[in-house]
Amino acid sequence: MDENSIQDDSFEGVNLNGTHVLIVKKGEDIYALSNRCAHMECLLSKGTLEGYTIKCPCHDWKFDIRTGEFVTAKEIKIPVYQTKTSEGNIYVNIKEGR
Repeated sequence: MDENSIQDDSFEGVNLNGTHVLIVKKGEDIYALSNRCAHMECLLSKGTLEGYTIKCPCHDWKFDIRTGEFVTAKEIKIPVYQTKTSEGNIYVNIKEGR
């Protein structure tokens, strides 16, 4: 994905080899996490970004984009993926989800 295709404080859902990933740009940082809510698998890309929290559009579950943790019960998590930028492109390692 082209780094310039995503604005600061915005996000985009992408499908990487069958894995639904949410790419979030926050300042100079790029985050990648599952685009599926842990509750009912709603697409987080249809939700809203509030600081470092993405809010699910279906039932308002909130996840920290840095850790994938559900804000009110940290034992519930969605996968987060390593990212890097090189020569204006964003790369996501979907094989190393944490």
